[in-house]
Amino acid sequence: MVRRYLTLQPLAEVREMMLSAFKCPDRSIRVPVAGAAGRVTARSICSPLTVPATDVAARDGFAVVSSETPGAGHGRDVSLRTFHRVNTGNPIPPGHDAVIMIEDIVGEDGAWRTRKAVTPGEHIHPAGSEIREGEMILPAGHRIRPCDIGALLTYGITELDIRFVEVGLLPTGSELVPAGVRPGPGEVIESNTAAAAAWVAETGASPRRYPIARDDPEVLRKAIARGIRENDLLLVSAGSSAGTRDFTAGVIGDLGEVLVHGIAMKPGKPSIIGKVDGKPVIGVPGYPIAAMAAVRELLLPLLATWGFYAPPPETLRARLDGAILADPGFDEFILLTVSRTGGRYTATPLPRKAGTQMTAVRANACLHVPAGTGKILPGTEIDVLLTGPRTLIQEAAELAEPAPDRSVRQERSGAPFC
Repeated sequence: MVRRYLTLQPLAEVREMMLSAFKCPDRSIRVPVAGAAGRVTARSICSPLTVPATDVAARDGFAVVSSETPGAGHGRDVSLRTFHRVNTGNPIPPGHDAVIMIEDIVGEDGAWRTRKAVTPGEHIHPAGSEIREGEMILPAGHRIRPCDIGALLTYGITELDIRFVEVGLLPTGSELVPAGVRPGPGEVIESNTAAAAAWVAETGASPRRYPIARDDPEVLRKAIARGIRENDLLLVSAGSSAGTRDFTAGVIGDLGEVLVHGIAMKPGKPSIIGKVDGKPVIGVPGYPIAAMAAVRELLLPLLATWGFYAPPPETLRARLDGAILADPGFDEFILLTVSRTGGRYTATPLPRKAGTQMTAVRANACLHVPAGTGKILPGTEIDVLLTGPRTLIQEAAELAEPAPDRSVRQERSGAPFC
């Protein structure tokens, strides 16, 4: 049943509704640790080992009895009676309680002396000082980093359980052709689901792309039913507006329920939130920039509540170069190019028409203009979300700087001008 058909709902309310309507699927799979970077732990992980298993040397040198070293130092050497040569990581022999670094040892075989006194435990890693058997390494819900992989393997763990969510990505439209096929008149290469899949994978969830479904209600019905059956969440690209070939909302309503059709956000206004067999179905517009806005503002926040997080964007303070005229009834998302000149960042708005994907390619930042804001004047200091590393802005600024005046520099240095 379609409850709302292009009756615009505030973005914040839609997000809240999604959080209450769709609970995290309780699924996990076991994967090798070496390939688990970016995935999310399904449960806490405890060490099966004590590391180090025994006291070990923290430096290259001699394991000694510390009580035999007092008096060494300030130019005075003390002969060692009890000693054993060790390298970093070697077990400490029984009866020895300290390590003297090799650079503090003088003499030769059978007549070693120390130039420094040591105390019990000096330069020794005690047994279990890194971790003990049964101690937690990582909690549940932890996004696995490269450093975590090294630690897990060091502590004897080669496999672990990760949270597992499958996100189906269904492209629709009789005008679409697959990537690699040269489009004819009126045809467009399908790319929205590829971009969405990359975003989903960044969160640690598992994307699954489907073949293009043409604009036919029965074809779309079968494709959506399959997508729901095989996944925990389904995203349908295109067919969300109110045109003569936009069937997505009707099919979702026949199979389940349309909770929202139309959101007060630009771009992405025709987006759909539906529920089929208790699972979320998100319909996004066909225009790539609008589709990506809907993925970012609807799909990713829902995955985040399920414990699947995309890397957070960096925030940067910049001065607005040009006015922004925002509709106060909408949350608007403005693509920008940020540049740096003389230590100051400047943000220039890009055109906001349906536009081309090159608008997103040229952008390196995005500005969220909350509903009710209206006009933002030039020169206003704004906080923008970067879509790439800040260092690239710095590098571009350095490349744009004029070359130094070689004639002046060389005249001062006395070098000939070439």
